[in-house]
Amino acid sequence: MKKTHVHSGMYAAVLSQAVGRAVLRWCAIILALVVWLFGMADISARADTVETQKLMFQFQNARTKKLVLHQPDLVAFLSGAGSGALNADITDHRGTLTFSSSVDRRLWARVNGRWGEDGQRKDKYGFGAMGLHAYVRPSLIVGGMIEADYLSQAGTVSDKEGLGAMAGPYFLARNANHPLFFEGRFLYGRASNGVRLLGDSKERPDTRRTLAQLKMSGQLRYGITTLIPSILASYATDDVSPRGGGSLPEQGIRLRQIKMRLGFRHTLRQMNGAPFTLNGGGALSSTSTRRYGSDALATVNQRDGHGRVNLGVSYFTQAGGAIVIDSFVDGLGASTSQNYGLKAAFNIRF
Repeated sequence: MKKTHVHSGMYAAVLSQAVGRAVLRWCAIILALVVWLFGMADISARADTVETQKLMFQFQNARTKKLVLHQPDLVAFLSGAGSGALNADITDHRGTLTFSSSVDRRLWARVNGRWGEDGQRKDKYGFGAMGLHAYVRPSLIVGGMIEADYLSQAGTVSDKEGLGAMAGPYFLARNANHPLFFEGRFLYGRASNGVRLLGDSKERPDTRRTLAQLKMSGQLRYGITTLIPSILASYATDDVSPRGGGSLPEQGIRLRQIKMRLGFRHTLRQMNGAPFTLNGGGALSSTSTRRYGSDALATVNQRDGHGRVNLGVSYFTQAGGAIVIDSFVDGLGASTSQNYGLKAAFNIRF
């Protein structure tokens, strides 16, 4: 007699479905694990790239501002004021060094250096310029200059280092009626900026740089009143070259800076043959930094501006003594708090 099990097919189907569900579950887990691993790695890579871009922008911004700040003043070549100098202040953990050649030579040089340590942070900056000019007329100079700068910032999170060079023409002119000077320059060059997050490889793309600067300074004398105007306009760019190497996308900054000042001196009266003078004036500074390139950075434009006013009196005796009183208010229009003060200085010779 033949026996059959009518439920064997049902049992096989149930077993097959259970095995299928288990296989699908494990496949889903493995797939999710693979996606999670590669996804987290990609997110981490993107996060590191964004952070490197931010550090590169901050470094480009710092180098450009220092480049504008350390531009050599050319007025002395026509005014004759000033002389060669060498100053050094060096301690165990910090130091400064400045050098300037004589102003009566057509071939000139300027050097500035600063370095220091603050805990685990180390900063180094060096700037040097050399130029040669010719006198087209006694009141007009035309020449050319070369510049080089170096900046290093090392900390606990990142290391940044840059070296660059620029070259270009300059001119200097003097007004025929007043000791009023006009100066301008246009420089072009390249730089290599290195940025590295600790534990990662260093990104070192090349950048192209330009600097245009116009300046007017001097004095306008009207009897017992002297006006002292000063206007400095600077425009600088620093762009990561598309073929500069590294994985960073093309990005750059545009820096626009205007500094204006108008001071005055007015002789109130003569006391014992020496002038008693009223001094004062106002100054305005405005800086705009624009970044372009990747949308990874949240801060695209930065603007900073502030004003300053001062008023005081001075009295210089024929014997060489001096009394100076000055008051000031600084930080007008700035987002930070204002500063104000009053100072007095006395110098008496016997």
